This record gives sequence, structure tokens and C-alpha cells, in this order.
Amino acid sequence: MAGLFVFALGVHAVTTRVAVAAAGLPFAHLGVYFDGHVYLEIARSFPLPYAPEGIAYTGFAPGYPALIYAMRLLVPGALASWGSLALLATLIPAALAAVVFYLLGRELGVASLWPSLAFVVANSRWMSVASTPHAEPLATCLALACFLAHLRGRTGVAVVCLALAGLTRFPALLLGVPLAYDLLVRQRRRDAPTFALLGVPVLAFALFLAYLHTRIPGYEGIAAAHGVFWNPRLTWPFAALVANVELWLAGKVELPVLAYAWVAVYLVSLGVGLRAGERPRWFLAVWVASVVLFHVSLSGLVGAWDFQRLAMLAWPPALLILWSAWGRHLPRAAGALALAGLAVFGGSLTLQKVRAAVLIQSGHQPFLGQAIQRLDSDSPNWLSFRAIHEAP
Repeated sequence: MAGLFVFALGVHAVTTRVAVAAAGLPFAHLGVYFDGHVYLEIARSFPLPYAPEGIAYTGFAPGYPALIYAMRLLVPGALASWGSLALLATLIPAALAAVVFYLLGRELGVASLWPSLAFVVANSRWMSVASTPHAEPLATCLALACFLAHLRGRTGVAVVCLALAGLTRFPALLLGVPLAYDLLVRQRRRDAPTFALLGVPVLAFALFLAYLHTRIPGYEGIAAAHGVFWNPRLTWPFAALVANVELWLAGKVELPVLAYAWVAVYLVSLGVGLRAGERPRWFLAVWVASVVLFHVSLSGLVGAWDFQRLAMLAWPPALLILWSAWGRHLPRAAGALALAGLAVFGGSLTLQKVRAAVLIQSGHQPFLGQAIQRLDSDSPNWLSFRAIHEAP
């Protein structure tokens, strides 16, 4: 497990280093790109996060900024700036996620070393978010810890991990569905304590909402706050994906091939995971279904283009399902070559995304220059993104 942690941390750290070098950035400066600048302002506002003058920031969950803040308490400012801490708060949970994935595979009876290596490098978008300032690695690590604790019979720990995952990436609360399925349907635990435990993640989210309403007078909700950046609505499943194909056929947009490829991967894993012989592990298929069904039902082309990242929480169960069905038949030499090729592809994609983020965000978000200059500041600087987006 220590070797797996070092391997995963090395892969993601090297990917980050190569990407920032290719983009001509100092390591710490990458911490403000993507949505890093938003998370950093939230982190600076702890221990009472958010503020009335930064309502748009409440559309982002507090878990990842809380980890950045905790690391700031442990690491002196002279050793690491806020930007470096944002990257470390991504790299370390990503490496830990590989270890927890390994343990979860063992609990399920899957020979889990090779699939754990695949977990690190086989999903190009995972390599990307695990090497840049994103909340997905921490949310994924907590989600895996939830089901590991569940399989070990520690339901209380499981629901606490799920609550923390939900406060790191709000859609992680969807994983209450597979957890409830396994407890209520497969294990037939339909007593009052079980129902009470299943309510813990919902209660945690409700308390967070209550905090926001108390902290921000006239608060209108997370959806309204996040709508400044992206305002999707639930619609028919696959509607956005179909609309994107129609626009592509009309020559108006490009086709995000990887997004459609991963929809296919998840649907195949769902079919394989629901086979009769897999009944004790059907919760994995329910896990995939709950995440994928929600994200293919979001309106807007952003959901289609960024599906691979948005549905990242479906990656661990899909991999476990597919590996338990077919992975053991894969020759090791061929598997090693395939993983090496996928690692190179994922690293290349990360390089492209970092370059694109630096080019596009630097051109369209001039406030990032100020964010970079403030990497040693401990005071939040709330921006009005609505005013920025409405400006000519």
C-alpha cells in the first residue's frame, strides 16, 4: 500500500511538474487556474467560510477549501504559498484514493493491485483532475472510504465519510442511493437505527444550507449561486448528448469523443455489473447508475463536453466491475504496456488542458493576475462574478 501511494503520488506530481513547465508557470501559480482561485478565497475565509459579498462562491462546496485551510494551519507560509497548498490538497487525496481503492477491491474479492494501477492512469480525466486544483480527488477518496467502511460493517463511519464527500462535491450525495440499496434491499436492515444513519449525509447538507442562510441574508440557494458560472437543469436522459451530436452534424461544434466513449464504458459496466452472478456486488452497478443517470440528465452542452469529469465518481465502481469480469484474463505484459500507453495519453491530455487553461483564463479572466500576486495573503478577496460576466 505504501508503494502504491508513492507510485500514485509520483505519477500525479510528475504530471503536474511537466504541465506547469510546459505552460511556463511556477508550480504555485497553477493553484489559481481552473476553479482554484475560487477555492482559495473560500479557504482563506475559514474558520467561518463564505461571506455575503461573495455569494457566487457558495456554489462551490467547502470540503476541498477546508483541506487547504487545514494544510495552511500545519504548513508555515514561508514553506508553501496558498497555491502550492491547493495543489498538495489535490495530489495527496488522489494518491490516498488509490490506496483506498486497493483496500475496497480486496474487500470485494478482486485481485486489486493491477486494477489499482489502472485506477491511477487508465482514466485520462482522472489524471488531469488529480494533477490540478480540483475537488474531485478528495471527494473520490471519501466516497471510496465510505464503501470500504460499509463493507467492513462500520455503517456509522460510512455515512460520515459520505457526508464529507457530499460537502466536497455536492453530487456525491447521490451515493446514498447505492448505500441505501445495499443496506435496505440486499442486507434487509430496515430498522430505525439504519434509517437514522442513512439520514446523516442529508442532515449534514441541510445544516450546511442552514449555515449559508444564516451567514448570508436573503440567500437564494446553491443552485442560484452556481448559476452565475453554469446553470443546468434536469431534463431527459442523454438530451444534451443528443443535442451536441445534432450540432456537430450541422457543423456548428466539435464532438467531444472522449465524453461519448466514457458514457459507453459506464453503460457497459452497468450491464456487466447487473448480471445475476454479481448480485452480492450489485451496489457497484447502482453506484454507477446513480452517478451517470444524473449527469446525462443535465441540460446544456457543458454537461456533455465535461461529462468525463462531472461523472468521475462512477470511475471506481466501473473499473471494479469491468476488472472483476475481464481483467484477470489480461496477460500481464499486455496490461503493463496498455497502462503505460494510457499514462502517456493521460499526461498528454493534462498538458493540453493546463496550457488551454492558462491561455484562455489569462485572456478572459484578468483578475487571475491579482490572484497570483495574493498567493501569500491570508485575507479573502471576494469578486462579483455576475458583474464580471455581464461586463462588455
